[in-house]
Amino acid sequence: MNRPDPAPNSLPAHVLGLCLLRGGPQDLPYSPGLLIALLVASTLLDVLLGSGLAGDPNAFARSALSSLVILGLCWVALALRELRNRYVQTATAIVAASMAFTLVQGFVLLVGGMPPATTPASAGQILMAWLLFAVFLWQLVVIAHIVRHATEMRPGFALALVVAWIIAWWAIERIVFGAG
Repeated sequence: MNRPDPAPNSLPAHVLGLCLLRGGPQDLPYSPGLLIALLVASTLLDVLLGSGLAGDPNAFARSALSSLVILGLCWVALALRELRNRYVQTATAIVAASMAFTLVQGFVLLVGGMPPATTPASAGQILMAWLLFAVFLWQLVVIAHIVRHATEMRPGFALALVVAWIIAWWAIERIVFGAG
């Protein structure tokens, strides 16, 4: 039996469309309240997975820093293009799509387990690591797709911009939390 598709105007349907590179942030409602609710839910999800699966005592701070850096740089990109009016929908799309990818990554980690820190990883854990890497690459493409629609940039430039955002976040995270 086929599972029915989500309602075409529902948030899950829009997020699925974003993750399949169909549509853009302009298809989401302009709702600051929805953005705040998704930020809270995303942070809770990050903390749950970060502290539960990885045992990270800094899960909340890492999640907050990630949101601040990525959404801050998104605002800068939109401001430079004089498209600040698109921020709420763009940030909503980025947060919602990121939550979807976090759920997929969390599922992969639950199935495959966290790689051991001191012993060699099993073949299954290595396969899961490659799967996580593939999911991460797809997430980059989806976020670049969202940014491309919001800023009216060429796809390659949007992808390069998102990669730069990720590198900036990684560098700031290393400064704040150390290399460990």
